[in-house]
Amino acid sequence: MIKKLKLVNFRNFQNREFFFSDNKNYIIGENWKWKTNILEALSLLTWNSITGINFENLVKSEENFFHIEIENFKESNLVIFFDKENNKKKYSINKKNTSKNKFNEISLKSVVFSPTTMNIFHLWPSLRRDFLDNILFSSFPEYDKVLKTYKQSLLNRNKVLKNISKKKSEPSEIKFWDTEFIKNSMRVYKYRKIIINFLINNSMKLTSSFNWKIKKIEFNYISKIDNLDVNIEKYLQKYLKENLEKEIILRTTTIWPHRDDFELIIDWKTNLVDFASRWETKTTILWLKNLEIQFIEEKTNRKPILIIDDLLSELDENHKNIFINSIEWYQTFISWIRLEIKREWEWALIKL
Repeated sequence: MIKKLKLVNFRNFQNREFFFSDNKNYIIGENWKWKTNILEALSLLTWNSITGINFENLVKSEENFFHIEIENFKESNLVIFFDKENNKKKYSINKKNTSKNKFNEISLKSVVFSPTTMNIFHLWPSLRRDFLDNILFSSFPEYDKVLKTYKQSLLNRNKVLKNISKKKSEPSEIKFWDTEFIKNSMRVYKYRKIIINFLINNSMKLTSSFNWKIKKIEFNYISKIDNLDVNIEKYLQKYLKENLEKEIILRTTTIWPHRDDFELIIDWKTNLVDFASRWETKTTILWLKNLEIQFIEEKTNRKPILIIDDLLSELDENHKNIFINSIEWYQTFISWIRLEIKREWEWALIKL
């Protein structure tokens, strides 16, 4: 758990330290008071960025570096230092420099809740794919490299398709990149299947979101590969061969893990977003995030911290109480614009 956060030249903070409790920590302030900056630093140090902003844009204006550091209750610390001028990142654990991968492996894990999270079923599929991939990043440090290698093979294959279309390359050149693409796709699906199977096996827990008025909720993974338990390699080989001419014309690969999607099916036939009210959908998503917490804790044997950015404003009083009670046993960081907090919620307050 996090005891202290230190920020130097990070976003709007010149040099600040914040001290936290081991339970709920409320970061209170009006808009433009930099609440999210604190949460962004915590999320970066736990390998789960809220905003996805490039490091150079996180450096305070007119400065050329930032330093962010957390200290936990065991008196150990983790630091990320970024040199803007030379575009270099340094990671350290207990004042000793380490690799990015080692830092990721050792760092605390986090689960992020935000207003965007509450709309993942109503917005674009990339948010739902990111939801799955972020869980895998937190649970398996090596998955970051797996996904990057896959994306590079996809990029290279698309370049060759483009060159073939322009008559700059021979069609035979695609064979090597077909092999690379298939190999790296299979690695991604190896990890995707772990989280997919977990969500399939635990999706019935989501029925509590509807006060048990429905009989069944199913997690349905949507892919051009009908069954991820069959021979994926042969399926991909067959698909790429049969669709090569089309892909040369389109200059892009038309089957790949990052075109996949998922949905929740209610009572065997109805999509969640076609059935549920706004509040039922949001409550279901909160329970889905609770499954994320369970998965990370199960795979890492560590409780993740919870980072909640302006989420309470999205919920009515009943849903706030249900949600707050459901996260009782986790260290939590909550940004909120309101200055009044119910007494039973009050643990640690940071006012900006």
